[in-house]
Amino acid sequence: MKILVVDDTDAVLLLISRFVEALGHTAIQARNGVEAVEAWRGQRPDLVLMDMMMPVMSGPEAAAMIKAEAGALWVPIVFVTGVGEENRLAEAIEQGADDYINKPVNFRVLEAKLKAFSRTLDLNRQVVEQSTKLADYYDRAEEEKRVARHLIDQMVNAERLSDPGLEYWLSPAESLSGDLIAAARTPGQVLHVLLADGIGHGLTAALNVLPLTQPFYSMTEKGYSISDILAEMNNKIRQVLPVGRFVAVTLLALDEANDCVEIWNGGMPALQIVDLQGCLLKSVPSSNLPLGIIPSHSMDFAPVRHYFDQAGLLVACSDGLIEANGPEGGAFGIERVLEAIGNNLCGNRIESVKESLSEFLQGHSHHDDVSLVLMSFGVDAKPAERAGTESPAIEPGFTMPSLRALDLCKWRYSLTLGADELRYINTVPFMMTFVNEVKSLTHSQSDVFLILTELFVNAVDHGLLGLDSKLKQTAAGMEEYLQERAVRLAGLTEGRIEIDLAGLDYGGSELLQIRVKDSGAGFDWSGWSRAEAGQTTFAHGRGILLLRALCVGVQFVGNGSEVLAFYRPSRNRQPHVNAAD
Repeated sequence: MKILVVDDTDAVLLLISRFVEALGHTAIQARNGVEAVEAWRGQRPDLVLMDMMMPVMSGPEAAAMIKAEAGALWVPIVFVTGVGEENRLAEAIEQGADDYINKPVNFRVLEAKLKAFSRTLDLNRQVVEQSTKLADYYDRAEEEKRVARHLIDQMVNAERLSDPGLEYWLSPAESLSGDLIAAARTPGQVLHVLLADGIGHGLTAALNVLPLTQPFYSMTEKGYSISDILAEMNNKIRQVLPVGRFVAVTLLALDEANDCVEIWNGGMPALQIVDLQGCLLKSVPSSNLPLGIIPSHSMDFAPVRHYFDQAGLLVACSDGLIEANGPEGGAFGIERVLEAIGNNLCGNRIESVKESLSEFLQGHSHHDDVSLVLMSFGVDAKPAERAGTESPAIEPGFTMPSLRALDLCKWRYSLTLGADELRYINTVPFMMTFVNEVKSLTHSQSDVFLILTELFVNAVDHGLLGLDSKLKQTAAGMEEYLQERAVRLAGLTEGRIEIDLAGLDYGGSELLQIRVKDSGAGFDWSGWSRAEAGQTTFAHGRGILLLRALCVGVQFVGNGSEVLAFYRPSRNRQPHVNAAD
C-alpha cells in the first residue's frame, strides 16, 4: 500500500514512516494538514495515518477535505492521537475518519491495523471492480434491449395491427415481451393474425419469436394459406433456434367473403368464439404441438374452421393472462376475461379486461407476458356482395383482343402444371411472386390475386376434379366439399393446367390478359350468362360476380375449359362479361 504519514513532529514522522516501510509499504510524508491534502491530490495514497493536532491545518480539517474530494472512493484515515483528545476524536470519526491509534504508538497494534485495512481495501477494490463490470454489463444490456426493441418494432408492423376488425393488448413482464402479435391481409383481403408465445421472458424470449415474422408477412402478402405459413415457420424455428426452444402459436385466417374463420392452435390456451351478446358459441382448444419441436412432415397443419351466419368475436390470449395469480391465490382465468368483454361489448373491450386484471392483481405485477387478441367477424358487408350490386356495362370502344396478336404483347409469363405438380405447388402465390415485380401491377396485386385464384380454382375443382359447387351452400357442405377436394386431388393421376399472363399494349395503355386452360371435359358456360341475369343463387355464384366486377372482359373458348380474362390496371374501368366460341 501507499501510506500517507502526517505528523508535525519530525521524530514521530520518521519513526512511523520507517516502520511502515519495514512492513513493505510505501511511506509518503507530510508535516501538516495542508501538505497532507496536497500529497493526497498528487499521489493518491491508499491509507492515511494522520496526527490530529497540527499547525496550519489540523488533522480533522484535512481529513474532511480528503474525504470530500475522494467521493465514492474509499480512503481509510487513521488518526494518531494523544491522551485528552477523545472529544475531538469522536467528532472526527463522525465526520468520516475510520479508526484511531493512541500515542505513544504501539507498533504491534499498528501492524495489525494496517493488515486489517489492507484486507478490507482488497475487498473494497474487488467490490468496486465488480460494480464497474456490472455497470458496464447493465449499459450493454440496455443497449442490446434498445436495439432488440427497435428491431422488433421494425419487424412487427404496428400499422397493420390497426386493422378495423382487430383489437389487441400486449404487456411484457419485463422490458421486452416473449409474446408476439402480428396481422396482415392477403391479396384476397383475408385477414391473418398471429399470436405467439416464446419460452421464458425478456430478450431471450423475444428472440425466440422473431423468426416467425418474416415467413408470416412475406407468405401472407403472396396469398399462401395458414397451413403453408405454419409449415414454413416451423422449419424456420428448427433451423435458427437452439435445440429445446419452441414457440406456442395461434394462427387465424378471417375470410369474410366465405363466412369462415380458420383456426390453428399449437400449445396456446383455448380460443373462445362468442356472439355479440357475449354468449359462448365455440371453444377451440390446442390440438397440436408448439412449433419447433418436431419436423413439419410429422405435424398436422390443417386448421379448424368455423363458419358463421351472424356477427361475433374471437378471443385469443396467451397463458400469461389467464394464469396470472392474484395475491389471494388462484388464477385470473378465461371466465373473467369473457365476463369483462361481455360487460362492455359496445365499448373498449380491451380496457375492460385491463381493469379487471388490475383489480384482480390488487396492485401487484403479472409475472408472465400478457397478450390478448379480439377479432370481430361478420360485421361488414362481404366484398362479393358489394361487387354484385354493380351493373355490368361494356367499356366504350373495348373489343376482346387475342393473344395471337403478338404485336400487342409487351411481356408474357407462362406456366404449365401436370397432375404431380398440382398436388403440391401453391400455384397462385407462386405466380404472385412474379406479379409483384411488374411495375404496372403494383397497385393492382389484390385484384390480380382474386382473378387468378378464381380462375385457377375453377380449373382444378371443376375442370379436373369434377366437384359440384352446390355442395358449398352450408357449413357442413363446405367441409364435405373441402374433404372431397383433398381426396380427389391426392388421387389425381392425369390432367394439365396452362396459365398465361400477358401485358398487352391496348390503345396506349396496358391491359393484363389472364388465360387459364385445363384438360378437363369443360362445362356449360351458359350458366355465366344466367348468373349475369341474376338467375344463379349467391351461394355458388360469387366467383362469377367477382370476375364481372373486376374484369373489363371475360371470354370462354370452346367447351369452357379455356377462359380469357382481361383486366385493366386502372381505377377508371367498367366491368364487362362476354362469352364466345
